[in-house]
Amino acid sequence: MDGTNPRCVTIVDRSYPPNRSITGESACDLARFLIEQYDIDVHIVHLDTDYGGGSDPVQPVGTVHKLPSFYNGKDKLKRFRASLQEGKALIKKAIEINRGPIICMTSPPLLNYWASKLIPVDRPWFLWSMDLFPDAFISSRLSSKWNPIYRYFDKVTYRRAPERLIALGPLQAEYIQEKYKKNIESITLPCGIMLSNLDKVDSPVSLPKWKEEYSDKIIFGYCGNVGEAHSPEFLKACLDQIDPEKHHFILVAYGKHSEDILAYANGKPGVTILKHVPREQLQYIDIHVVSLKEDWVHVCVPSKLVSAVYMESNFLFCGIAACDNWHLMQDSGWLVTDDDQMIDQVKTFFKTINRDELAKAKERATLRSGKLVDRSRKAYNEIALAILEYQKIENEK
Repeated sequence: MDGTNPRCVTIVDRSYPPNRSITGESACDLARFLIEQYDIDVHIVHLDTDYGGGSDPVQPVGTVHKLPSFYNGKDKLKRFRASLQEGKALIKKAIEINRGPIICMTSPPLLNYWASKLIPVDRPWFLWSMDLFPDAFISSRLSSKWNPIYRYFDKVTYRRAPERLIALGPLQAEYIQEKYKKNIESITLPCGIMLSNLDKVDSPVSLPKWKEEYSDKIIFGYCGNVGEAHSPEFLKACLDQIDPEKHHFILVAYGKHSEDILAYANGKPGVTILKHVPREQLQYIDIHVVSLKEDWVHVCVPSKLVSAVYMESNFLFCGIAACDNWHLMQDSGWLVTDDDQMIDQVKTFFKTINRDELAKAKERATLRSGKLVDRSRKAYNEIALAILEYQKIENEK
């Protein structure tokens, strides 16, 4: 470690502001906290690439090391090969700049594989687990767990455990520790809360046009990725139950199933299709529609549900109870089980939801929002102290 920078850390991720992505913005939010609250010298290694969605661009902080992207197309094989090259380049750069512990995120896919393989044994590294690879290859059914290529990546990825684990929830942390077969000191940090946006969120925000126009309706919304981990069938079931006399639906969709969903929603009464909803306007959606297929539980944890509760809104979640979204925030929403009774459950919910029940649920979401902010602050401080702990050990050598 460079002795001239005793308080430093390196964060590695595919994207970073002003490029858009929830993972990059999360990294930037943590970086800002570490710089402002602990005077830690933060270095970020990322690719010069953008994400097909995300929030409004934010200003980056820290010392940025930007590498070129190898491929941004949709061909799966080319994308996989490029991800391998990109991940290797990112980790090698993080090792080369030699600035404190390395916080390895999980994009591009298999970035954590390269961390396990390349980071020297005397260099501490933390795993910040967003979407997990190679696990996602099984969830998406791109591979079977018996495939020799998958088994190789799985073995090497989980061969060397990180010194710290930053997990999206306690259940994901348990899953990852089982994969490493080791009890790793873990920090719980749900994705979707930006502490640097607290003042912006709390300040008065002008009502969006759709809120003014449909203020007498219960407003549902889906604003985000409709990817392989999500259920387009559930989203369609919700769109089918919109009664324009009682409800309105705000739809922003991108990702694998987005074209199908947008075509399905086009022309439906009570549905407004938009390109983007700024984060500060999410609070005007009463109930956010969110799903997570059972095969993806612990492999990813939808940030849109966390963001909804953070903004003091409620959610309708299609999935299973044994996942971090429901485990952490069940008091702020309703669960629809992802089984052959799903459509009937959706019909019942839309028929029975009313203003009184919604008002009580919003009170619970407001309380939960404060607890989420407290949890995030606690996690940021734990990360900072862990960084400084390893700096102290290194300086004493």
